[in-house]
Parts: sequence; structure tokens; C-alpha cells
Amino acid sequence: MKDSLGLNLMRRRLIILLTGAIACLTAFSPAHADGPFGYPASLLDAPATLDEPAANFLRLGKPKIELWNTPMEAAAAFTGATRLREGRGYFARDYMCLSGTEGGKPVLAWVISSDTKNVTEVQLEYAPDETPGFCKKMTAEHLPLRLGKVGLGMTKADVLKTVGPASYADGAGWHYWFSQQYLRNSRNLQELELTWLAVFIQKGRVEKAFISLVKNP
Repeated sequence: MKDSLGLNLMRRRLIILLTGAIACLTAFSPAHADGPFGYPASLLDAPATLDEPAANFLRLGKPKIELWNTPMEAAAAFTGATRLREGRGYFARDYMCLSGTEGGKPVLAWVISSDTKNVTEVQLEYAPDETPGFCKKMTAEHLPLRLGKVGLGMTKADVLKTVGPASYADGAGWHYWFSQQYLRNSRNLQELELTWLAVFIQKGRVEKAFISLVKNP
């Protein structure tokens, strides 16, 4: 009962952190705002079926930005990207935009820090017709952009072969890999760590994806 209660509280915290100052949006919105996309409501329906994360870092060629372990300040310094902020109080989050290409098509990576100084989320999506001017273009040595081993344009079969069966698929294109771990922190206290990899598949290929990590307060 205690674990179930803790997990439910963490899920409530997650919805606050991931939505920032805006409500959850569906994956099918045709408009593109100059900022991270909204998360699907089905995110919280996924059961925790994994003991280890399917993906918990953004790879930029060989270097990587790790969820929770990489400070947002360090990520900005390494990439040269501009840090932006939206929202207030508990709904505040910092983010920056990286641009690159995948299969000849322009892509964006949104690196996000919610309620902490460290990177907590990364999103990948194809760029709109005009890439936002504040997005930092990555050089060839820092491409491709990948969430773990998952990238845009991969087929559904390749994703499943790479990370295994999904924890949950919502029937509308979103597939989730959700892990739950109990770890010991630097003070030797037990903490709950929840990590998501989410992939939106359309016409058999990855159109957008994100990773997110939340720890208990």
C-alpha cells in the first residue's frame, strides 16, 4: 500500500512538472509553438514494467546529456544554446532548443529543466517550416540527436527491437517505456526514481519522442 501511495503521489507531481504553465496537449495539434510540445494525457496510464530506464540521456553524436545528472547550466555551456524560462513558481521550467537533421529533414531537441537545476526532460520532433531563431544549430560532430538509441524516422519494428516491448500503447500512436527504481542517494536514504521514454509513431515511423525523469522530493 505504501509503494502504491508513493507512486500515485509521484504521478501527480509528474503532471505538474511536465506540463509547466500549460495544460496537457494532444499529439495531434497542427500548430507549432516556439517552445516544447505538450504531453499526451495517456502518459500517466502507463504501468511501470521496467526495472531500468529504456533511455535516460540525449546523445549528440558521441557526447550525451544525462537526465538529472547533467546540470542545465553545463548543458547550455556545452551546446552554446540560449536558456529560456516559462511559467512561475511550481510551474516554472527552463528550456533550450537544439537543431539538427535526421535523414535530411530538420529536427529539434528541446532540453528542459523542471523544478530543479538539472536536466529532467528532453523532447525530439521534426522542425516546423521555420526553425525558431533561438535554436542552436549543432555541428556534424554532434549529430545525430538520439534519446538513448531511439531517433526520429525509425520504424516501429526497429524501436521495439532496440528497446523491447512497450509498457503501454494508447492506441493513438503513443508508446511508453516506464521504469520504476528504488535507489540510495548520497545521504543513504531511499528514493523513488521514475523514468519514461515515449515515442509517437505515425505511418509506421517515429514522428516525435521524449524522455523524462522524476525523483521523490
